[in-house]
Amino acid sequence: MLEDVTSVRVLAYFPCQFSAPAGFEGDVPAGWSVTDGLDDLALQPYGQRLLDELLGSMPRPTMEISGGPEILRAADQDVDPALVPSTESGAWQVVSARISLWNVDCGLVCVTYHLPDGIVSGAADVVAEVAPPVQRMVPAVTRLLRAVLPVPDGADEVFVLWANTTFAVRVDPDCDPARRRAIAEQFTPDGVDCTPGGLGGGVLRVGTHTTAVVGDFGSRPALLLARLTGVHHVCWAAALRYDAVLSAELSQIEPGRGGLSMSALEDQAKRILSGYHRIRLFRLGYSSVEAHLDAAGGTVWNALEQQWKFRLVLTTLDERLDFVRTLHQQLVGRLQDRRSRLLNELVLAFTFLNIFAIVLAALTFVALPSLDVGLLASMIGLGLLLANLTAYLAFRRQINDPGRASGG
Repeated sequence: MLEDVTSVRVLAYFPCQFSAPAGFEGDVPAGWSVTDGLDDLALQPYGQRLLDELLGSMPRPTMEISGGPEILRAADQDVDPALVPSTESGAWQVVSARISLWNVDCGLVCVTYHLPDGIVSGAADVVAEVAPPVQRMVPAVTRLLRAVLPVPDGADEVFVLWANTTFAVRVDPDCDPARRRAIAEQFTPDGVDCTPGGLGGGVLRVGTHTTAVVGDFGSRPALLLARLTGVHHVCWAAALRYDAVLSAELSQIEPGRGGLSMSALEDQAKRILSGYHRIRLFRLGYSSVEAHLDAAGGTVWNALEQQWKFRLVLTTLDERLDFVRTLHQQLVGRLQDRRSRLLNELVLAFTFLNIFAIVLAALTFVALPSLDVGLLASMIGLGLLLANLTAYLAFRRQINDPGRASGG
């Protein structure tokens, strides 16, 4: 069956996150170019004006550098040997590489390798042969990003999340569809066939990793699977980043903690509102992608979404976002109730003290200069003060805790 395989390429994906996204604002670094269009999505053939408006709201790369092995160099240094792995069949050939920053606070490194010709016949399981070297590249990719990206203190700001692969398998042009499907199943045994109709004989399969069995590496089926797989990796990275931000906010919200400060809650409210804005923009942008894909892109997009269970990730993100907002609102409400009770106490205190002052002033005004009348006025004033304090405490309990005062 694999004798029909003429050559194999592997696309190694490395999604990454940036803990200081504001560091990428400003001038475009040397060697980088601003992405004007979005080649990663197979959108409907809309007019350019509508496309520009749609691309502004969807997950898309905003800055990108692409090329051959030269972009894997950090400054004037040679390419890290770990970025050019080798197996028993020989060294892998770097075909192209791309580093892109996206508008969802994440990025993607994608390196395409041409595998040695003997790897298919020399390995019992090509996937098992390829996966470990790709995983071992993560530290080298991290070092490359920290050297290239314009982030202050980059050693703590950029980190690669995981590594994953897409196999592009080229077969003889006369290889029939059934054999192509069998080859794709060998490369992705845990996946499902998601081959759209009318793509010229290409067979696509999505599982833990993805596989395209095609007659030409540059054909539309191969490019479509590679691009949409990369977009989904970035969306996964963004969802995990936002989920981590919400988890950090939850760790700072302790309902039983005493000494709550309104200023601290207001600062947290600003952070939650900012996070809510970013997350909802991401969610709305992601939800709008499927509606504007063409038929072939929609088929692959749905397969990736279902096999990778990304809808469950988005549901969890939405639930955590709602929980953070609800819990914070309850804490703010509790603190406002406490301040209202204090305000009620102050109003009561000033009210009864004013009454006492008025009565005392009246007694002093009518008192004669005799000792007996002055003493009587003082005693009456003291009695009125005690009566005011008693009434104040009674009213205070009634206003601030009416249930306890009524015995309920």
